[in-house]
Amino acid sequence: MNKNIGAAIAGVVFEGYNNIVYGFFAVILAPLFFPDNLCVSPITASFIAFAAGFVGRPFGGIIFGYIGDKFGRKSALTLSSLLAAIPTLIIGILPTYDSIGVFSPILLISCRLLQGVAIGADYTGVLIYVSEQLGVRNKNFIISALVSLGFFGAALGIAISCFLNSSFMPEGSWRFSFILAAMAGIFTWSLRIKMEESHFYQQIKTEEKIEKNPFMSSLHNDKRQLFASCILGGANLVPIYLATVYLNSIFKELLGMSANYILLDNFLVFFGGGILILSSSRLLSKYGEVKIMKMCMYMFALFSIPLFMYVFKNLSLTSLLIMQVFLIIGDALQIAALANFLPKLFPTSRRYSGLGTSYALGQALLGGTTPVIAYFLTTLTGELWPASYLLVAASVLYLVAISVAQRAISPEHHETLLKKH
Repeated sequence: MNKNIGAAIAGVVFEGYNNIVYGFFAVILAPLFFPDNLCVSPITASFIAFAAGFVGRPFGGIIFGYIGDKFGRKSALTLSSLLAAIPTLIIGILPTYDSIGVFSPILLISCRLLQGVAIGADYTGVLIYVSEQLGVRNKNFIISALVSLGFFGAALGIAISCFLNSSFMPEGSWRFSFILAAMAGIFTWSLRIKMEESHFYQQIKTEEKIEKNPFMSSLHNDKRQLFASCILGGANLVPIYLATVYLNSIFKELLGMSANYILLDNFLVFFGGGILILSSSRLLSKYGEVKIMKMCMYMFALFSIPLFMYVFKNLSLTSLLIMQVFLIIGDALQIAALANFLPKLFPTSRRYSGLGTSYALGQALLGGTTPVIAYFLTTLTGELWPASYLLVAASVLYLVAISVAQRAISPEHHETLLKKH
């Protein structure tokens, strides 16, 4: 793995760290930033703030997708890592509701929106950058390693948060998790400014094939690919956020688990997921991305409802851990396959705009709203297991998207992307 790929991948660690830190602290931050007299509970309001980070992502996809296709992958990746650090730092030093009143939740949600804009197309941009490099051996493994580092970044964020949340630490030490995340963003920026441009982008620039308006061109020419990428972008996040952000509230409210236990549990989920992703490259080479993705979605569609019913009718720490294992196995394998599959959807000249925007839109519509939707389903029905409906629906949509994507990929896309070297 050369320094260019290493610099690009560093941002995936930063993003994974960033997302899970707020995801865990959503429960802890709820009473600090959201009052009890809102029309929703403080926890629901905190989940909405979590979702706000995903609402901003489509706008980031449009902005950085345009930059990536017009001015280069390096420019987009470098700028996004720097801009993401600013709202992250602000969250770390933001006064609580008791100090500044209504401005506190407004600023928190605004920072989450800005985080979303800044990293809206960063993950897909890294996938594109790595897939467009020539002379990289075993790209299946490299891309799987890329995705696993996102999980390891999340595990690192949890480990740091666990330390900062220890009894011997002063009150408010959670703030250092966000401050460290901001520093990581600046470090990522310092690495990316030294990157070289991707080989495929250099080629279309030399051949003067850069499109005037890549996003509008993608809207006109890539309708099926945009639909598929949008669905896949959202549906692939449902299992992991059910296993962590949503179940964190169950651990805390119904089982009375301590914050440190929840942190440890989430650490094991993400670390185990990272190991599964890292070891998935052989399966991908043997069976291909599409078969792996379909197998995982069939598993979720067929077994989610009966498993959720069993777990929540027999609610205990053991039953919840069984559910987490089920969710993380399916999620880890499909997300590794998906990362290898996604860049094949769009031609080089509009790949950043098409993939970045559509994938981020899916994250906003479904991925980031997973905890809110799951919490709504349980409130509406008075039962905990109907959250499984969301996972089944996401799995069915995912299968539809795969079918659409397979029909949409043209021979030209295969010829110009992800050649094995």
